[in-house]
Amino acid sequence: MIQENPVKWGQGFYGSEHPDTAALRVQKEYIDTMIALKRENMDRVFAYLTGVMEKAKEEMQHARGAQADHRRAALRQHIDEIVAYLKGQALDITPPSTYGPETGPGFVGTYNLDEIAGFFGRVKCVLDQWYDSHLIAVYDEMVTLVNLKK
Repeated sequence: MIQENPVKWGQGFYGSEHPDTAALRVQKEYIDTMIALKRENMDRVFAYLTGVMEKAKEEMQHARGAQADHRRAALRQHIDEIVAYLKGQALDITPPSTYGPETGPGFVGTYNLDEIAGFFGRVKCVLDQWYDSHLIAVYDEMVTLVNLKK
């Protein structure tokens, strides 16, 4: 009785493939995997911050009302999270100013609603630049790996 070999050979082992072709294919697979791993983290950061910004925009729609103290507090939490997360990515961005005691008890310590739209624009611009610069760095790293620049 003939038993099948339980060892499964990966993509690097094709019997009829020329060794140079196999080496190039394995190198390409490695580079594709590295790009995918690096892009996955960048995409996750970008998606997370975009999601938090969407939540903050939703809270902002309701924050202008007289009885919206909890909405303004939630908006502040979202903005603080965006600022902290960007700082964790080595990106400093100035949050909007906060209301002082002259605005009334419901507004004190919350962010100035008139400055928040501009803040979101700055965050989007910084995030886009960060993403693009990381893509360029990944590209440069992959070019170096395949020895295209000498």
